[in-house]
Amino acid sequence: MHHTKIFHMYGNIGISTWMKPMLTVVSCSRQYEEGHPQAVLTLQSAWAQIFPGETVTLSCEVEGGSADWRFKQYRKGQEQAVCQKPSPSMGNSVGCTISTPQYHHSGVYWCESASGQERSNTINLTVSNQWVILQTPPQPVIEGDVLTLRCRVRGYTATRVVFYKDNKELQSRADAALSVDRVSKSDEGSYKCKAWRLYSPYSELPKAVLTSSPQWGELYTGETVTLSCGVEGGFTGFQYLWYKSSQGGTVQIRGTTGASYTLSPVTQSHSGQYQCEAQRGDPPRSSQRSDPVILTVSEGQPKPALTREPTGEIFEGDTVTLSCVVEGGSGGWRYLWYKDRQGAPVYQTDSSSGTGAGYTISAAALSHSGEYWCGAGRGRNTSYSQYSHPIWVNVTALFSRVTLTASPGATVKEGEALNLTCEAAVNKPPRPQLHYTIVRDGEPVTNSTDSALYSIASTEKSHTGSYTCAVESQGVKKSSQELHIEVQTSWHSAVAIGYRVSFTLIHFIVFTLLLLQYCRIQGSPCLAGGKSRKTSDQDQEQSAEGIELSSRVQHTGVELE
Repeated sequence: MHHTKIFHMYGNIGISTWMKPMLTVVSCSRQYEEGHPQAVLTLQSAWAQIFPGETVTLSCEVEGGSADWRFKQYRKGQEQAVCQKPSPSMGNSVGCTISTPQYHHSGVYWCESASGQERSNTINLTVSNQWVILQTPPQPVIEGDVLTLRCRVRGYTATRVVFYKDNKELQSRADAALSVDRVSKSDEGSYKCKAWRLYSPYSELPKAVLTSSPQWGELYTGETVTLSCGVEGGFTGFQYLWYKSSQGGTVQIRGTTGASYTLSPVTQSHSGQYQCEAQRGDPPRSSQRSDPVILTVSEGQPKPALTREPTGEIFEGDTVTLSCVVEGGSGGWRYLWYKDRQGAPVYQTDSSSGTGAGYTISAAALSHSGEYWCGAGRGRNTSYSQYSHPIWVNVTALFSRVTLTASPGATVKEGEALNLTCEAAVNKPPRPQLHYTIVRDGEPVTNSTDSALYSIASTEKSHTGSYTCAVESQGVKKSSQELHIEVQTSWHSAVAIGYRVSFTLIHFIVFTLLLLQYCRIQGSPCLAGGKSRKTSDQDQEQSAEGIELSSRVQHTGVELE
């Protein structure tokens, strides 16, 4: 963070600032352990902090060739492409030049392959609108290297500079650079600098500073932009002169002397190079004219370019990414996504989300098939782009069918073998690994990624039931129709059961007859009704008959045995 202070000393003006970049020292061994990326991004400048308007060149060197590699910037939570047309490849390198960087070019930069799977290291570039900056090297500082820090005053040469480390003064000198011959871990810390620029109150005023808001670079008809002019040092009480340069030359803009100049809505006639200067006093003294701000206004609305990854056939469970970008290098766009119809943005779910210029379907389903568009908007009074060209997303079923078959059939006899086979017709080449589950009456009986076979060596009645099989892969799961399996009793079992029933019944009859005979001999106490005994003559007669019957029963019993 920068803090600018203005103070008066013996009729002179001094400018100071505080800037606290954190210096981290990397050892050679650590750098070796972290390895080297396939692509190396370098900044063709000695410093990672610059003032607006200072040319910046990025270079990406790729092992094996840099064809189709692109440059990206991350700023304010969004990724955006830079250098839509990088400089032609030279061997294994490709370059990206920002000729007039502004504040919005600050951010983290890297280069990546066309697929986005391979990335280089990152470089943090700062384009500062402050008056004083502390400049540090863009590449990592390695133990043993020579380190140089530089304190710069915008538009001036500093007459005195003080460097601080962790809020302790290191040195005060006219030299604006601080050098450390051999960097070590002890040099890590938070650095800042303080700078002074002294000048006579009778000299010309400091240079005017012109900024634009928003800092989009390229504008489209109907949008709004405000130019703001100030004077280094924070002076007030000025009136401002505005100038516009085009192919017809430089003219002063009449009718405005304020510190800001708003163009709304812009037209193509507003394209050109703008400058301002400040005046005050009688006779008026003028500041130096500001550096130019270039406004480019294009007719109509931009049309975003929409691309899809992967470009080939898409199957259930695949990840699909749609990328949208407004060509021309201008920023500030917020992207909207549409499916099957224009006008209403697409509803996002757990499996689909739009972040910045990308819309990702993390697990494609058949319902994600359809026609997609993207659009973009920016500005306080939102200015919308055209719709992009459409892209069709067709999601193919991973399994066209799942079947469960029984061998020798759905009806088997008890004791026979039974094999159930689960099969899936997979549409995606190469065939993905499948997970099989066979369920009987709602309970899993097998769960395997190795085999689709459920084998029963000897069936029992308990194996009867309704069976289904499910196949799962890439988060996609499909089930077969129910197959009812019936295990029937065989004739061997029927004969065995009949024999057991008959044998039991014969024994019951014999036991019953013997029990009745015993009851008669003993006077029938076990017969129902508790009947009174008959006359003694009848008793004797029945007794004799009972003895005879008992003899016959015993004889019959011997024959049965």
